[in-house]
Amino acid sequence: MKKIVTFGEVLLRLTTPGNLRFSQSRDYVATFGGSETNVAVSLANFGIPTEFVTRLPDNDIARACISDLRSHGLRTDGIIYGGDRMGIYFLENGASFRNSKVVYDRSGSSFSTLRPGMIDWETIFADAGWFHWSGVAAALSQDGADTCLEALQMADRMGLTISCDLNYRKNLWKYGRTAADVMKPLVQYSDV
Repeated sequence: MKKIVTFGEVLLRLTTPGNLRFSQSRDYVATFGGSETNVAVSLANFGIPTEFVTRLPDNDIARACISDLRSHGLRTDGIIYGGDRMGIYFLENGASFRNSKVVYDRSGSSFSTLRPGMIDWETIFADAGWFHWSGVAAALSQDGADTCLEALQMADRMGLTISCDLNYRKNLWKYGRTAADVMKPLVQYSDV
């Protein structure tokens, strides 16, 4: 079976224990997650060969993240290093009628400063049959959108099935372009 490649930002998730609010907790439980990361882990849990591609800083937190990804059976050979920091999000779990709350701290993260030409897509896709990406990667910056286009064009050229999770997050689109303007040309490459 050919592998599935997922692409996106993995974040350090800091969650209040139980159903405590941010203002009630002095402690946070640290895990790693993110839309495309969660898809990759789910696929690996089903026994499907999966590789997760992202950009992380070269530090101990990133190494802990990679160790965690590998513990779920993910291939991580396509992860590149650079930038200064890993993106973070804080999660307050909902309770009863109270919704969950999320606070993102990802501005200037290693992934958000990813640029076209940094990832060797041809090598990554050489033994792949499927490529999965989401709108979050394109929402963070123009360079992120351009990197998505680069990946999509290579995946299309190499005959991979391509899936997209639009995953629209209004608060991420801060670089002067609308989701519709950026996503329409990218989504045309997707089969699913």
